[in-house]
Amino acid sequence: MSQATVDVPPSSPGLAEPYALATAFQPVFSLTHGRLVGHEALLRASDAEGRPIAPNLLFDAQSDHHARATLDLLAVRQHLRAYVAMGKRDAPEWLLLNLHPATLLESTGALQEIELALDASGIRPSRVVIEVLESPLFEDERVFPALQHLRAKGCLIALDDFGAGHSNFERVFDLAPHLVKLDRRVLLRAKQDPKAMRILQRMVSLLQECGSLVLIEGIETQHGAHIALTCDADFVQGYFFGRPQAGTLAPEDGSAALDAAWSSFDEAQSRKDDRWRESMALQCDRLRMASIAIAGGKPLAEACADFLATRNASMCYLLDHEGRQLEDMAFKDEAARARLQSAEQFEPLHNCAGARWSRRQYFRRAIASPGIVQLTRPYLTLQGGWMCLTASIAFELEGRPAILCGDLRVHVPAGEAA
Repeated sequence: MSQATVDVPPSSPGLAEPYALATAFQPVFSLTHGRLVGHEALLRASDAEGRPIAPNLLFDAQSDHHARATLDLLAVRQHLRAYVAMGKRDAPEWLLLNLHPATLLESTGALQEIELALDASGIRPSRVVIEVLESPLFEDERVFPALQHLRAKGCLIALDDFGAGHSNFERVFDLAPHLVKLDRRVLLRAKQDPKAMRILQRMVSLLQECGSLVLIEGIETQHGAHIALTCDADFVQGYFFGRPQAGTLAPEDGSAALDAAWSSFDEAQSRKDDRWRESMALQCDRLRMASIAIAGGKPLAEACADFLATRNASMCYLLDHEGRQLEDMAFKDEAARARLQSAEQFEPLHNCAGARWSRRQYFRRAIASPGIVQLTRPYLTLQGGWMCLTASIAFELEGRPAILCGDLRVHVPAGEAA
């Protein structure tokens, strides 16, 4: 641990036991820049006999919010001293400091103590990221003004462990954090479940659209690094890039791991894209030929027969220039029709005559690029409750744009669809 440690005597207000507090720093890397951009200060504590105490248990052992806030302020001071002691006062990187939500419920005195500690350290507030754990305490009306006070001082605000427990997108909207750290359990689930992987991708995208940068923590393997890259996360943190330790991690150590992850990811992604294009080439070509046949006057079912004969093809349907379905669907075979009709829970949605699909990406992208087959990502089809992807192509029919769509039943890893 850091050599800059502090003994917390029994006389500390609100604390009944003596503790020795120390700091370990874990590096944070930017995926885009390929280099270290910050360190998170992690509390390490031991009792009077030198036995380690997990930080969460230490905070839980405190009698009330005031005691937790007192401990939190001691930890903040310890982290700042340790950081400065390593010569990092003017380093062009972030220092991530965890702040217990209980501290935000204290009077303005707690915030003033944090400000005084920052000022005494000489570290610019713009280099400090205040991490606050997702908690039911966020429901207290005092929390947001306290965070806004720290933001006004120049600190960045981060929401920690998002995606588990009490996570709530409303807090993201209200707080507008600069950074959101996704809970490691979200990453573990994405490793095992393609559906969870797709949800993680959307979660990252939505958080970024809300104006927050996204950090995925708990990355311990190259596979985890690939998931972060696939999701287009901004930052990463975890044992794969560097364990918490007293001295700063040499940038080249974690950067080498990141470079290796990028290289293997690019190679794997290139192979995956090649396999995807090869697997879909026949379907795309046959859908394009079907659009030509329909433009020439052939009925939908006859024109789409070759496309529907391909692997996983399920049904075809035709949309007008406003996205309205022009006629009933053409199915691969009677078994495909029966499969749709057998999904009794979705029976109210089976009849799509006149349905309007103009909001869907397969319509919008096809209209924007006539004559070129478009492919969606996997999604849940409205009519039958199964996962599919849609191929679509816009062409001219009787002097007006029309869009031919073909659904394929799929179960593929997230990211293989264009």
